[in-house]
Amino acid sequence: MVKVKVTLFGALAKTAGEKAVEIEALTLRDAVDRLIERYGENFESKIYDERGKVRRFVNIYINGKDIRFLKSLETQLNDGDNI
Repeated sequence: MVKVKVTLFGALAKTAGEKAVEIEALTLRDAVDRLIERYGENFESKIYDERGKVRRFVNIYINGKDIRFLKSLETQLNDGDNI
């Protein structure tokens, strides 16, 4: 596991009740799962659609790079990454 910093904006920050959190994860999917465990089903419904895909209007970046141009949720994380 590596430590990463997650910065939340808009509705996700409002749902979580905070704008930044540090978590441990190996992949982006692990990180999202940990956030869902922490913030609950309402948070999950804001990230994933009914089919379990990341919602179109949810933009996720790792160190400034859009995950659509990486390996999406399977992107490996490194210690100190910013999501």
